[in-house]
Amino acid sequence: MPLEIDLAPNHKVGLIVDSPLLLSPAAAGFGELPLRPVDIAHLGAIVIGPISAGGRGYGEPVRLVEVDGGVLASRSPFSRSAARAVARFSSTWERLQRPVIVQLVDAAPVDLVRAAQRVVQASSVVGVEWAPPAMLSGKQVGDGVRALARNLELPIWIKTPLECAVEWSSNAVEAGAVGVVVGQPLQGAVMESDPVTGRVTPLLGDLYGPLTFAPMLRALVEVVKLGLGCAVIACGGVYGEHHVQQALAAGARAVQLDALLWTEPSAFSSAPTPAPVQ
Repeated sequence: MPLEIDLAPNHKVGLIVDSPLLLSPAAAGFGELPLRPVDIAHLGAIVIGPISAGGRGYGEPVRLVEVDGGVLASRSPFSRSAARAVARFSSTWERLQRPVIVQLVDAAPVDLVRAAQRVVQASSVVGVEWAPPAMLSGKQVGDGVRALARNLELPIWIKTPLECAVEWSSNAVEAGAVGVVVGQPLQGAVMESDPVTGRVTPLLGDLYGPLTFAPMLRALVEVVKLGLGCAVIACGGVYGEHHVQQALAAGARAVQLDALLWTEPSAFSSAPTPAPVQ
């Protein structure tokens, strides 16, 4: 009997998937996936992005630096404009034959709503995930979700930084979010020496690697304990099937995957059962 996992509890439209395995934008991009159709069929949904109202170009190439337990990736402001993403990729999303959730990254509510209203015109889009800039306050996050909820019929998820997952989750769900994704990457820094000048400066960026799983899981447990009645979704540090099982046991209804696509691709052929809703 196929699973029915509700990732939009109490929402009038709803978002039912048949697997707790979701693909995150870090692996899915805008839908041009390095996966066979048989592998895509094991996914409950695919999160694509990042998308903003106006789009933002690359400032400079993303740099990867090895650190203990993983890598640090310099941050990029890149996002595709909502209009261009729909025009170029909506037919690709249809061919995936999986529910598509669009990740939005604008900060201002007016831009957020403008992007959302454009992307939901694609028939395969079943919801939006908002990944706000980490410097926003809990109140600003609530205001953004509220603006989306007033203008959007589809379910809304909020993707939180780990350090403010509890505050953001409470504000977002009160404002109308039905899903909380825990979470945005941890931030880190490495000190680098310029080969010409010898000057030592910090390189700031996002941390990726198995070591980030434990902090993500702790934040996930804290959000689940709130009992907000929303879907809680794990994201970050998942490098093996045992990580998927731990996240589900902690109360996640689904797990967003990216690195697992390369580290343990066999995990995509199984569909573990989520724990009961807390």
